[in-house]
Amino acid sequence: MGEHGGLRTGWLAAFSTEGYDGEPPLLEELGVNFGHIQMKTLAVLNPFRHIDQHIMDDSDLAGPILFFLLFGTILLLSGKVHFGYIYGLALLGSTSLHMILSLMSPTEPPSSESYHPQYNDPSSPPQHQQGGHFSATLTFPRSASVLGYCLLPLVVTSLFGIVMPMDTPLGIVLSTAAIVWCTYSASGMFCAVGRMKGMRGLVAYPLALFYVGFGIMGIFSSRGSGSLANAAAKINA
Repeated sequence: MGEHGGLRTGWLAAFSTEGYDGEPPLLEELGVNFGHIQMKTLAVLNPFRHIDQHIMDDSDLAGPILFFLLFGTILLLSGKVHFGYIYGLALLGSTSLHMILSLMSPTEPPSSESYHPQYNDPSSPPQHQQGGHFSATLTFPRSASVLGYCLLPLVVTSLFGIVMPMDTPLGIVLSTAAIVWCTYSASGMFCAVGRMKGMRGLVAYPLALFYVGFGIMGIFSSRGSGSLANAAAKINA
């Protein structure tokens, strides 16, 4: 057992977690940064706070994958297996929304006079960018990261489906509130990342359609049967 270039050698060192001096942790090299995941999760949970336009600069996908996996696991506990539908809708929706929102992103660099107090920092210098067709600011990893993090309210709402039917007036109200929450958070982040001033309502419309798909999964994958299932049973009878 010895050292070579600051790294321990020997067969015991193969089972250790040590590396070179100053080397970043393995999870950080793989794109898993729990500090960034926590920061972005808190930004979704409090959508009314100031959104930093650089919040998605690292474009990590560890958090979104975790949330989609957790959403599918909760639906599995409710009695339905929807992992294929979840990841299929996530991939198709992320690709489509990225293309749409990239075409909506501005082609001109933002001026110092045009900013929104929630998602623009007036003290930051203007940055030259190329927008329009797949802008350099709004890349596909950033779009997928925003969509995945903002799914969190629907993940929380799906927990109620484990113990109660969600196709009831109460369940529909909870799911609708979660969809609105997801849409509001995602539209704010997209406007911050893509620097789309005054376009939040236009951005929110396709986002709402995206999250409605996951909300429908949560409603009709809940345990038990609610008013909609009972009405359908009466019609079939």
